[in-house]
Amino acid sequence: MIPALAPLFQGGFAHYGERLRLAQPDDPALPLTALLDPAVLDVQLQAFRSNFAQEDPRAVLSIWSKYYFLYLVPPVLAANLILQRDLPLDPHAMRVEMDPTGLPAVFVFADEGGPLAPPLHGLDRFASLLQDNLAFMIDGWQQRYDLSGKVLWSNASRYLRWFVQELSRFGLPEPMWAPGKSLLEAKAYADGTRNPLYQAYVERFRRDDGEPLSVRKLCCIRYLLPDTELCEDCPRLCHS
Repeated sequence: MIPALAPLFQGGFAHYGERLRLAQPDDPALPLTALLDPAVLDVQLQAFRSNFAQEDPRAVLSIWSKYYFLYLVPPVLAANLILQRDLPLDPHAMRVEMDPTGLPAVFVFADEGGPLAPPLHGLDRFASLLQDNLAFMIDGWQQRYDLSGKVLWSNASRYLRWFVQELSRFGLPEPMWAPGKSLLEAKAYADGTRNPLYQAYVERFRRDDGEPLSVRKLCCIRYLLPDTELCEDCPRLCHS
């Protein structure tokens, strides 16, 4: 738990606080950038999928990346939206503890960060998460594993969208969580840089019953793995 975030991680949010901590002297956690080194990441992917060597590495990495986004995004977004706090998310300054199944268990920060700097222009308030961290890691995985960056951004969109919806369901005042909608609705940052998450979800109709369904534009390619069901928001469930 990061002390400055302790007021946030109470009740239904408590378990998210366990995903973050401050660095210690001679910290044993891996540098976060080590997860861009195939020699390191392949070990984690092998622990994650015991048949990794016989499977499509792009599909395994895609599914593994979802856990990275799932464990990092909620506490970071909660700190940003509820506490108006910007965490230091540069991968070069972060470390990570891995669990025995090859998944990131705890993200380790150099310091507690500080208040978000005004003005909080739409997407720009999330620059530390999107540009400093996710863009850097996604670009690295794309280059080293030949996995489309669009697929990885689509994976990230799932948990960004889900957690903003969760905040709204917790009964928080709308002005507190509504800025999070810009993550998928804003076309660009204030300087014109394109938002890779823009309109990541589309409305389609299910193949089996014709019912409308909100799905990601891009499949996470988990269908390339044996005995693996499609996600409930997979575009392959729907008519094109």
